Amino acid sequence: MAKVINGGLDALKVALSCMVLAVHCGFLGGNGTLLGYQLNSGIFRITVPVFFLISGYYLYHSLQRDPHSIKLWLRRAVTLYVFWMILYAPFYVTPATFEDLRGVIALIKHWLIGFFHLWYVIAMIGGGVMIYLLRHKSNRTLLCLTLLLYCTGAVLQYMRAYYEIPNPLLQHINNNDYVGRNFLFVAFPLMTLGFLIARNRLPEKITTSQTLALLLLGCALVLAEATLHYQLQQDSLRKLNFDCMLSILIAAPALFLLPLRHIIEGRSLIPAKLSAAIYYLHPLLLILLVGVGLEESTSTTLIVLALSLPASALLILASRRLRFVL
Repeated sequence: MAKVINGGLDALKVALSCMVLAVHCGFLGGNGTLLGYQLNSGIFRITVPVFFLISGYYLYHSLQRDPHSIKLWLRRAVTLYVFWMILYAPFYVTPATFEDLRGVIALIKHWLIGFFHLWYVIAMIGGGVMIYLLRHKSNRTLLCLTLLLYCTGAVLQYMRAYYEIPNPLLQHINNNDYVGRNFLFVAFPLMTLGFLIARNRLPEKITTSQTLALLLLGCALVLAEATLHYQLQQDSLRKLNFDCMLSILIAAPALFLLPLRHIIEGRSLIPAKLSAAIYYLHPLLLILLVGVGLEESTSTTLIVLALSLPASALLILASRRLRFVL
């Protein structure tokens, strides 16, 4: 049987990639304004969690068809990661990198946690390996592990903004994004939720009205939490954002379930590839524009989006021969 393309889900992925682009470009003032914070550090923060849910959902179906498919999945993911890390290498590797041990360690750290947006790929790889190793565990065990790890990541991120650890070394370590945002505390829990949604056939059991109600509730909670964080950091020069907001645990699965409830059959893989191309390419365009004097802003967001579309088209064409680029 030919694989059915979920056109609605692919369209959602394109929209999500555009939201990620907006976050990185400082849309509507970024975290400096209430509306900008509510979007960039609120609603738009649902995007990457949904991507992880999608990965976990389809990984389940892949493992059901063939448990050995994890090898192909890993090979593709690692190849993708290596390609983009090499492409972005000029932005984190300099001649000084190899002058002393500190530079080499920094380079290794970049590869372990991912450059900028590429943290998503290396985290997905780690999350996928964990799911494969724990795939036979019960629903209850996986769900408890998911909640424990995700909430731990959330607490670590909240502590960065609102609590100073007495130990200076631990405080310094926790100030890094990657402590609470990694394969263990973000990718694995969210991919596991996607895995469990597929295993338990949740799209067949939940109604559209229930899904919409959860989505509205989730988005309201995300907005409320983002507003609270903005107010609590009112006097801070740099307002922090949170990748593990607790409200996302409701909003992201609800948004993901919506196109699974009503499948719109797609006719092409181009939307899915466009989503990936925008995600991987836009930081390159943003870095180049900032390098020539542009500042992060709404206008920069629109320029990067406008440039991303033709650049993505070229990348999609290249992917016909070089499949590892997308």
